[in-house]
Amino acid sequence: MPRILITNDDGIYSRGIHAAVEAIKDLGEVYVVAPLFQRSASGRAMTLHRPLRAKLIDVPGAKVAYGLDGMPVDCVIFALARFTDFDLAISGINLGENLSTEITVSGTASAAIETATHGIPSIAVSLEVDWKKALGEGEGIDFSVAANFLRRIAGAVLEKGLPEGVDMLNVNVPGDATRETPITITRLARRRYRPTIEERVDPRGHPYYWVVGRKCEEFEPGTDAYALKVEGKVSVTPINIDMTARVDFGELARTLGI
Repeated sequence: MPRILITNDDGIYSRGIHAAVEAIKDLGEVYVVAPLFQRSASGRAMTLHRPLRAKLIDVPGAKVAYGLDGMPVDCVIFALARFTDFDLAISGINLGENLSTEITVSGTASAAIETATHGIPSIAVSLEVDWKKALGEGEGIDFSVAANFLRRIAGAVLEKGLPEGVDMLNVNVPGDATRETPITITRLARRRYRPTIEERVDPRGHPYYWVVGRKCEEFEPGTDAYALKVEGKVSVTPINIDMTARVDFGELARTLGI
């Protein structure tokens, strides 16, 4: 029976991760290792300056589940050390879309990138939600349609594997999607946000700062952001974790004078 690892960055109590377990629990043995707390935008951060604590959590449908007081990548490393081999890794279902080259900021996508570096076919799956709900536990959000798409894609990957050159899939589901919503294969958009710093002043007159960002509103056709935000389609982006530019090395050497 296939062994499936599920993690996320919203925390083990998020309704999204429970929906993911419910969606694929009959496709194999499900192991869950996820942060005990919200860890959005943690990227590929690891906890190296203190020990990690793990807590057994009851997650219906999972063979075993641990909550870890660390980052999503820590959870992957813990799972591989504790349970060794997996046939598939799933990160999500995330509260809020993860689009564009900024997926490297996402703890959800980064957990899938981490499992992919170990040769495990991986899927990061995210559901578009109102940003005000994106840092909660998913109260009042219907994950059923996203879970249905996850099951379809996970079943196909387990049966056929990923094509050569594809290490993971980044999946984004529109918030108003139905089971009939089309799926399209996309590439990453260049940007989703344009971040900056907002300065404020506390009651004692000292400045403090928030990282904020304006959303980009125009996207190139064929990108994940265009599919989700303009066409209202489910976006599936094949990711190769080798970020080496596909260029003529000799030409680059001549350009650099080396």
